[in-house]
Amino acid sequence: MKIEKIKNFNQVILAIVGVLSIILLIVFIIVSLIESGIFDRRNYRTVNSNSLISDEKAETLNQESLRKQIVSYQSPLLLDTLNAIYIIPVSVTTLNKAEETEFALEEEVFGLLDTHRSFEKGYYQKQYFEGQYTNLIVYQPVANKTILLFNERIMLNEMQAYYFKDDILLVFYTSEKDTNKDGLIDLRDDRNLCIYSLKSGKMRKITDSINSVKNYQFIENSRDLLIEFSLNQYKDVKFNSYDKPSKVMKYEFETEKLSEIVPAEIQQQMQKLIQHI
Repeated sequence: MKIEKIKNFNQVILAIVGVLSIILLIVFIIVSLIESGIFDRRNYRTVNSNSLISDEKAETLNQESLRKQIVSYQSPLLLDTLNAIYIIPVSVTTLNKAEETEFALEEEVFGLLDTHRSFEKGYYQKQYFEGQYTNLIVYQPVANKTILLFNERIMLNEMQAYYFKDDILLVFYTSEKDTNKDGLIDLRDDRNLCIYSLKSGKMRKITDSINSVKNYQFIENSRDLLIEFSLNQYKDVKFNSYDKPSKVMKYEFETEKLSEIVPAEIQQQMQKLIQHI
């Protein structure tokens, strides 16, 4: 009897251990999938669903009278209540299989709009729009005007509207070329900074022609900006830390002049101190 009880007890223990092992295995698989980004729906949208294919791929498709991406217009965003001025973000839908260009396709795209408001000095309000777009349209229904902001292939994101007393400035990053050679034009490529004035209708593209814009901020009580650039000369160099070397420049809004804020002699002095020369 005792031997039979011990045998039954061992079988129960083995069954419990087996069930626990299966549960742990399932949990491990789920965690691995989440960490790999498969279940990250937002990441899938912005990186895969709404990136432009590279110029080279687009040209190849054009030569074959095929297309793989369809233009789509997002819900209008009211920026200027007084003058009834809207911005219509433009995005793309990527087909699983390229189609002939003479056929039209209606495809639902993900709604990527999300707005947040905050307050800082210099401007009395700012509004952030989450999403990655291929163009912007300014729409003024009262004046019956529709303006396309770009006549080139670009991707833009991190759009913010800054409300000053006499103007509203749209500020966002743009990428124009497949600089990392992954077959897509998206915000993992080199970035410029763009500023669009709703009052004047003027677009400003800020770039030093070499490096990629990393970050920016308005100088207190001013429309001038401090802009951080990642140094592309170190693009292919591996570093112990995540951040690559960068520099900070000042953009003067009125003169549209971009200048170094750290003089060359101070840069040399700092490098000598670091190298202990």
